[in-house]
Amino acid sequence: MSIIRKLKCNDSIWLRRRVTINKKLEFKIAYRTIMKHPIRTFFTLLSIVLGVAIFFSVNIAIDSLEQSLYANINESDLGDADIYVQLFRGVLMVLSAISLIICIIIIKNLMEMSRENQMYEIGLLRTLGLTKSSIFLIFILQIFMIAIIGMLFGLIVGFFLSQTFFGPLKSMLDSFLSLQTDYEVSLFISPFTYFSSITAGLIIPLIFGTIPSLKASKVDIVSALRPYLRTRNTKIRNVSISAFKVILSLLLIISGLLLMNYSYSGLIDFGNEPTMETNLSIVFLFISGLIFIVGSVILGGTLLPYLSKVFSFILAPFLLKLHKISERNIKRNLRRSRNTFSIISMSLALLIMISIVFSSVQAGVLPGARMRIGGDIRLALPFDMDQNYIPLTTSQDIKKISGVEEVCEVKTNWRSDNLCDSFGNHSNENFFLYVINTTSYVNIHSSNSIYEYEGDKGFNEFIHQLDENRTIILQSNLANRINKNLGSQVNIQIQPIWPRFPYINNNLSIVGLMSRLPGVYHSYLEGNEQDIEYSGVISWNTYFNLTGENPSITTSGFWIKCNNPFQADTVKGEIENLYQSLGSPWNTTLPWSEWNYRDINIEITLINDLINLILTIVMSILYMALIISVFGTIISMIMNIRQRSSEIGVLRAIGTSKLKILLIISGEILIIGIIAILVGIITGSIAGNWLTNVPFIAYIPFIFTINWIEIIIICSIMLSLTLIGSLVPGIIATRLDVIENIRKRGI
Repeated sequence: MSIIRKLKCNDSIWLRRRVTINKKLEFKIAYRTIMKHPIRTFFTLLSIVLGVAIFFSVNIAIDSLEQSLYANINESDLGDADIYVQLFRGVLMVLSAISLIICIIIIKNLMEMSRENQMYEIGLLRTLGLTKSSIFLIFILQIFMIAIIGMLFGLIVGFFLSQTFFGPLKSMLDSFLSLQTDYEVSLFISPFTYFSSITAGLIIPLIFGTIPSLKASKVDIVSALRPYLRTRNTKIRNVSISAFKVILSLLLIISGLLLMNYSYSGLIDFGNEPTMETNLSIVFLFISGLIFIVGSVILGGTLLPYLSKVFSFILAPFLLKLHKISERNIKRNLRRSRNTFSIISMSLALLIMISIVFSSVQAGVLPGARMRIGGDIRLALPFDMDQNYIPLTTSQDIKKISGVEEVCEVKTNWRSDNLCDSFGNHSNENFFLYVINTTSYVNIHSSNSIYEYEGDKGFNEFIHQLDENRTIILQSNLANRINKNLGSQVNIQIQPIWPRFPYINNNLSIVGLMSRLPGVYHSYLEGNEQDIEYSGVISWNTYFNLTGENPSITTSGFWIKCNNPFQADTVKGEIENLYQSLGSPWNTTLPWSEWNYRDINIEITLINDLINLILTIVMSILYMALIISVFGTIISMIMNIRQRSSEIGVLRAIGTSKLKILLIISGEILIIGIIAILVGIITGSIAGNWLTNVPFIAYIPFIFTINWIEIIIICSIMLSLTLIGSLVPGIIATRLDVIENIRKRGI
């Protein structure tokens, strides 16, 4: 017994002995491992290169644009240029970070699979005396070498890629600032851009590569040397991990929603120009959507084993009896399956979310433009004296013009000393009274316009309440301010404007409370920050009853509806010819400007051009992220095939045909891909819906719209690329040598 104890003691001393090894050995082993797996190394490098390149190029473009602006244009002409630049930087950095997130998932996935593939080798190295810290160092060195090379190439690619963003970003900023001065964008890179890009390229891969490196260093020697007898996680441990992931995913989803609500609060007072608060709110909106998607994807990944069982049964007619093998392989390689699922679903959900946001903006372009103009054409602004010179009866001549469907006569009193009950007594309180033709107004705006009011009446019924004499519709905020409700009497004092707006001092009955109405300027757009401005609306019947004016001598401006809104510029030209032919006072109205006399084509063109510019930049970034995700899926499957080479050899040995092997491999990715696409569609649609449910913004009204054709195309492309990508590892699997792979032991 003493001899046996002595032998055991000597063995334990030998196992614990630290063999002195030159530190260069860890570097050599790490380098050899990288060169031994060229495909894995290439795709890992490619994901880092693309991630860093997108991030670096966006920041270079913003730096260059900002520097060129201040170098070539007077600071007094720039206005809020710095605010817009920071807004662009924030939004684009969030979007470009998406590619880095996908890059992180790919790196973690590949390093986990690398650890599993090298398990036997790790066991041998540990028996030879390598310490846990040496094993950890070997894996970290692999990540570090790949990260350095990927970061350097990413900076080079990003440098050249940045110049493709110069033109679109310059056009966007010029549109926002209405810059007339032409200038060239010169290359400039700030220290912040260098620092953030290098940090993203080096630190992020190292941080997320640390987890598999630590796991590799803690591998049990005996289990590593006997790969087929490796210990499995207990059921309790698996349930605990799943419960933790569910809780984490729910916390992320709730955090995303809370951040979204916080972001909404910053947009409530969004006026003509952005502020730092609104910029942060917009950036936080994108971040909240990203957090929500990440949480939803983690939840979907946790439920993947159960979802794969359901969908393998659904796909049984296509996969035949092989669907059970595909489902089993998904569960046996759950980490790889979840990572593949996460890559596909996250990139797709982000694409769909952004697609819905821009579809919703585009759906609001025409209604938003009609709301701001009051119709398809506006003749005279509410603050323009021209409305007090042009006779009301001019509408009859305008209606005769080809292409004109409806004309609404409108008039505004905009004096600062007007009173609505007690409102207007202070110097910063301004009340504006609008007079409209109710029938024409309803005909123009009953469809394809934006309005919001209290009560459940239809728009037609709501507006036609003004047909009753001595009635008024007030802004709901104004009614709350003066403590008035529906049916209350309110005193209106309107000071005269020469030559054609008489004095009014009467009590009117409140028949409606509105938040916003088309054409009623201060119901949809904030005025000056120092002023508190509200509006009320009456009908021409009430106006004539209160003033006693004769309609034949009354003056007004006009809101016009065209048969075809997109031909409004042509109709406006004919109206200008009419005014010239009628002589004075029509041909003396000044200014006949593009702003005072405006058609909807100008509004639509400006907004659409801006949307298309932004969409081009954003979608190009996201499609690059999509390409990265496809690369990650392909390399993940290739490494999985190599890891399962022994299993494939056994299947081939018992008579499984090459076609069936291909079906098994393709079946796995098909099941994962379909689940990921469905989760991506659901998650992206929900996130897109919440992102478009923002408070009303006058120049960017969101009307929730899903472009199903675009989403179907995106999903089809994603599924096609995934299936085509799965053919590569499938073909590799069919060409594996049967005898050689049966003899393999997991290396």
